[in-house]
Amino acid sequence: MPLWAEARDIGHNQWAPLALGFRPFFLLGIWFAVLLMAISLYGFHARWQAGYFNAPLWHAHEMLFGYATAVIAGFLLTAVRNWTRLPTPTGAALALLVMLWLAPRILSLIPAMPPVLFTLSDVLFLPILAIILGRLIFKAKQPHNYPIPVILLLMSLCNGAVHLESLGLVTGVSSQAMQIAVCLLIALITTIGGRVVPFFMQAAIGTRPVPNKFIETLALPSVLLLALSIATPFHGLILAAALFAGVAHSVRLIGWFDRAILQLPMLWVLHTGYAWMVAGFLLYGLAEWMNFATAQAVHAWTVGAIGMFTLGMMTRVALGHTGRAMQALPWIPTAFMLVFVAALCRVILPIVNPALLDSAVTISATCWIIAFFVAGIRYSLILLQARADGKPG
Repeated sequence: MPLWAEARDIGHNQWAPLALGFRPFFLLGIWFAVLLMAISLYGFHARWQAGYFNAPLWHAHEMLFGYATAVIAGFLLTAVRNWTRLPTPTGAALALLVMLWLAPRILSLIPAMPPVLFTLSDVLFLPILAIILGRLIFKAKQPHNYPIPVILLLMSLCNGAVHLESLGLVTGVSSQAMQIAVCLLIALITTIGGRVVPFFMQAAIGTRPVPNKFIETLALPSVLLLALSIATPFHGLILAAALFAGVAHSVRLIGWFDRAILQLPMLWVLHTGYAWMVAGFLLYGLAEWMNFATAQAVHAWTVGAIGMFTLGMMTRVALGHTGRAMQALPWIPTAFMLVFVAALCRVILPIVNPALLDSAVTISATCWIIAFFVAGIRYSLILLQARADGKPG
């Protein structure tokens, strides 16, 4: 089937881009991932310097607070509606929230933009999202979901710290704040993953892994402990926290394994993304132990864990919430494999030989761009058009 061929189960041409939160945020997130990486690749080779942020910081900031935040917002605005049975923003209210995310993405590319204007536009989204979701979660009295808005608020503090340094008000905090923010996003993935991966497995293969209550209790705190330790100067504490998180989540992932998932791309992409998260913990601990840069660990988290998990979640959630069969569309498994190769090259090649960094970045970015371009072609109409089964949403 040609890449651009639309799924056969679209029943009509009614448009519903603002029917639920996943639709606009997944759509913008996918195409922003393509644009962001293309500009970043150009900037890397041309030694381009952005206006407000330098090029490496712009890439890191927009990957986290642009792309990843859009996917998280789309998922949570949809999931919290299901969890609480309370309405999340749709229609005009959702459009305003989308514009709040989109405005700083555009402003960050305008060289002459007053820094304060960009800062104000960028720091608003996460707190407002946290308030919207937190109000519903607290109203529904769901204590197990309370960490979600708290983590979003902590991420917003990290974003604020990055902006404070860019404005010249503080020094030496951006790198640390970005790493803590990545860790907090990984904490969200551990929380979401613990809910959806066993559920998706039961729906797809009829088997739900038996949870290890002790490990489940440690899952979120272990990641938050690492995030907290990164904020300290104590390398021994960071090493211990990274290894602790790596062991805890290795046990969790092993408990989820079933050979049947290897036959289902919509499952193995999530498990593989989770495995990259574990690799990131172990690489971070190794970096602290051997006193070398943590860049490869961070890219194991961002390209491997966040890249594969978010792409896997978007492709599955979009099908489920538009009334379509829960099977990988043509070319989508190829997209999953391309993100895996992107992570493998970006993480492993510079470890094998630091002189291969340029090649690693080029191959990784190219694989990423192609993967998300494929997802954009396959899913844009699905996200824009009404549900195939005629139901609302």
